[in-house]
Amino acid sequence: VSPGLDTLVKAVNAAESGDIVALAEGDYLVSRTIKLDRPVTVRGNGKVRIEFERTALFEIADGGSLKLDGVTISGNSAPDSAGNTAIRTSRYSMLGNYALVVENSVIEDLDTNHSFNFFSVAKHTFADRIEIRDSVFRNVTGAVLALNRELDDLGIYNAEYITIVGSKFENIGKAVADIYRGGTDESTFGPHFLMSESAVAATGKNKRNKSGATIRLHGVQATDIHDNEFVDSSPVRIAETVGEPVTKLSGNRFDGTAEPTIDTSLRP
Repeated sequence: VSPGLDTLVKAVNAAESGDIVALAEGDYLVSRTIKLDRPVTVRGNGKVRIEFERTALFEIADGGSLKLDGVTISGNSAPDSAGNTAIRTSRYSMLGNYALVVENSVIEDLDTNHSFNFFSVAKHTFADRIEIRDSVFRNVTGAVLALNRELDDLGIYNAEYITIVGSKFENIGKAVADIYRGGTDESTFGPHFLMSESAVAATGKNKRNKSGATIRLHGVQATDIHDNEFVDSSPVRIAETVGEPVTKLSGNRFDGTAEPTIDTSLRP
């Protein structure tokens, strides 16, 4: 695909399930939200820059999944509207599970207004896996992963496996990951959260960050946070609520950042 206005839109719309949309070096401008109802990979060579003019760049609908590899996504052209998001799920319930993978990419300047998330989900949508690997996120006024929509406390949640490895986060207003699983239903075994070999700086300190955390895990069943660096950021906050949660933290460095808190008062 060649650079230009909506060339990415046309290519993704023409792609079939499992296709790779390979982007040539250059700048891409997207004037309308790209809706995905099938699995698609968008791949660049590290010299690809994508900007978007709507409140979202991608929307994952029922049947869709997305992998980003080797691209830069910027929010510089996004509208001056609170609550923008680079990627979102459909606002409607989804029958099928989906996957989101981000590798070797840069996400920057999601800051045209407050609460600009990288990824936002709707109620009754569920990811088998969400992975961020070897990527950079900087200047984001909202959260990177906002997986906190199932607030009815019925034991359901928005993603099963969430993995962050070898990535950097700088100047993120809210949490890198905000994951919520409420209720006392023990019939499911997740979520599972892994974060390793990553660096976080100047993150989680926005006054709109109600979680007060850089990483907020509520009701997560398996947590492994190791060999990360947290600098001048809000703390990691973990609340164990149900089941037999396993929480492992090791080899992390906290500079100008409070030690993690693990709240067990909500466990039965």
